[in-house]
Amino acid sequence: MKNSYPNHLKIEVLQYLEKVGSIAKASRKYGVHPSTVYGWKYTGLREFLRREPRAQPDSKLNPPDLVQRVKQLEQENAVRREAAKLYFKYA
Repeated sequence: MKNSYPNHLKIEVLQYLEKVGSIAKASRKYGVHPSTVYGWKYTGLREFLRREPRAQPDSKLNPPDLVQRVKQLEQENAVRREAAKLYFKYA
């Protein structure tokens, strides 16, 4: 069965490979087969960096809004926890 690895792992492995210069060390450290690391090396770090989605800052929310949103979500979560307790008590 073919494994699918996330781009961020590929980038991390290739950056480590550049540091140590040994495919064997990189594959052992990250638990990836050496032939897989060879394939990633052939594809190149630049290509994986290009594929990695960049986080776009959300300009609509500023820190005070975020704090308020977190509080609201915590309250909703508390209500759901209580509802779950009641549900499983009578289920």
